[in-house]
Amino acid sequence: MTAKSKSCARCGGAMNQKTLGRVTAGDAPLKLHLSGLPVYACAKDHHAPVHGDFMLWLLRELREKCVSAIPAGEAKGMLFKKYHCACGAELSAKPARAGTYAFDLNFPESPAFKVELETAVYRCAGCAKEFARSAKELAAAMPDAIVALNDAAGFPHSG
Repeated sequence: MTAKSKSCARCGGAMNQKTLGRVTAGDAPLKLHLSGLPVYACAKDHHAPVHGDFMLWLLRELREKCVSAIPAGEAKGMLFKKYHCACGAELSAKPARAGTYAFDLNFPESPAFKVELETAVYRCAGCAKEFARSAKELAAAMPDAIVALNDAAGFPHSG
């Protein structure tokens, strides 16, 4: 995956690789904060992903590596789900606070960047540890967060 120079889809100007400051995207149950996101930018400050596959790569990395690393409860129940800790106790019904989990990612031939996933964390009634409610719910919310990231970063829409 080589990062080559290209022309801006909006104005036709030459684009060069740069990094963005802090970009925040998404909403409950998952919010993304990215720092140092590698992008292409033109002189008019239009942005584009550093590679055609970058957003798919990012979605895969976030779901497979980042969400799986966040401690999460396990859903139990057929109709009315309750979430449980590994100790077996039920997680609180109301979130204790917003938790942030930081990860460093590196797309090939681009500078490394930091991603923070923010989600509500729930306290276990048995052992008092804090967990995200469900890794499955976080993974399901990731595509919407990626769409919001496209908008927040100013990437062009296709179609």
